Order: sequence, then structure tokens, then C-alpha cells
Amino acid sequence: MLVHLGDIHFGHPEVPAAVAAVERRFAERRWDVVAVSGDLTQRNTRRQFAKARAFMEKARAAAPTVVIPGNHDVAWWWCTFGLDARSLMYRGYRKWISTELEPTLRAAGATVASINTSHGIQWFTLTTRLRDLSIVGAMRPEQLSRATRELAAAPAGELRVLMVHHNVLRGTLSNRWGLVSREGGLDEAAATGCELVLCGHDHESQVEQVVRGGRRYVVSQVNTISNRSRGGRPVSFHEIAWDAAQVTVTRQAWSVSVGDFVPAQSWAFAR
Repeated sequence: MLVHLGDIHFGHPEVPAAVAAVERRFAERRWDVVAVSGDLTQRNTRRQFAKARAFMEKARAAAPTVVIPGNHDVAWWWCTFGLDARSLMYRGYRKWISTELEPTLRAAGATVASINTSHGIQWFTLTTRLRDLSIVGAMRPEQLSRATRELAAAPAGELRVLMVHHNVLRGTLSNRWGLVSREGGLDEAAATGCELVLCGHDHESQVEQVVRGGRRYVVSQVNTISNRSRGGRPVSFHEIAWDAAQVTVTRQAWSVSVGDFVPAQSWAFAR
């Protein structure tokens, strides 16, 4: 089973009780793969990265783990106003979390290929919506080509997973696409040959099977584990199981009365 977490936002927005509940599950070794789709920090400060690293160390001790940066983990101001200091933009993330921005993980019958969609303000992320500057993401052609090769190399029968930070589905509450390509991101993901996309960013849980270009895949768009959940909905994460016939996604949502995550909804899709 794979657990999909994201948007923890260590710092002021974090929810300590929810983080502790996830860490208890790490200690119990409930999952075979841990996938974290970015935004571990709120303002990419040293203190926030230190808390995120401690969290990731517990995850890595429990199971094979794959993680990518989110836009909140990126010092985007180093790549704007004519600056192009990309090494400085990712310096904190590389120091505290991982030197790899786009890792591939092969474990437990799944291949997870990741794309770093958090590029800061670049010419290819420019948008007419000023509020989206430094916020929107992008998948570059060379990134898509690499992910396609990684997934094509997966052994027969393994679940082929693409992980990005930005939401590929339009937010039902925000009405916003996460990628600068907007709906085109659905086609970009389909072209990689993935069967499952892991993403977040929009702080709203969505699970859907997408059909694009004659290909179909499941999207796990995970909610946040912070106080920034849209619509006041409970914070949550997704557990994903699969066999030769289907992919099953279960939303684990925070219950105030129980003081823990409990199963809230489940979906099953044919592979």
C-alpha cells in the first residue's frame, strides 16, 4: 500500500496532532511506500525545514520514500527580476530534505517517477493572473520525456505512477488549475503512460479517473495536513492499494471526536 501525503506546511499552519498521528503510522510500518508531493514548509525557513527533515527521517525509516519540493519549499525570489540563481532557489530544500528534485522510486510493485513543477518565476511560468506569479507550476518537455522513459522501464505489471506538486485537476472550490498549461496538463500526464498521478497544492482532496488521448489514469489530488484546508474541510491524506485488476484510493480524514484519521471515502478504478 502507498500513502500519499502533501502540503504539510511545517510552520504556523501545521496541525501538530495530525502530524503526530501520521508519525505513529510510520512507527507502526503500515505502508509499503511513502510519497510526499511537496510543500513541506510554509516559508522555506531553516526552522521549518528542520521540522520537515525530522518528519521525513521517520518516513524513510518506515518505508521506501519519495518526495519532491512544492512552491512553498522554493526561494522563488532568486529567479525573478532578471536573476537566474536556480541553485539558490533550491538550496534549502537540497540541504534539508533531498539533493534530488525529481527522484524515481521503484518499490513494492510500483514505479514512481516525479517531476519538479515548482520553478518559481520563469518565462514559462508567466501568467496574466498576478496572484499566480510564483504559484503556478509547469512540466517542461524534457521533464516529461524523462518521466516517460522512467515509467516505460517499469517491469510488466508494476503500477506506473507520476508525482507532481501542482494540481492537474481544476479545483472545485478554488476554480483554479495548478499548472500554467491548465487543462493541457491532463494531456501531458497521459502522454507519460502513467496509471496514477499524485499531486496536491490546491488543498482540496479530489479523486478521479481521467481519460485523455485514448489513455486513462487515476488522479489522487491530496488535501493538506495544515490549517489551510479549503472550505473548512477536514485535513486528510490518501491510502492507495492496487492489484492486477484495479486501483483503490481511500481518503483518511481527521476526526475531531476520535482524535485521529479515520476512513472517510473510498474509490475503486479498473487498471
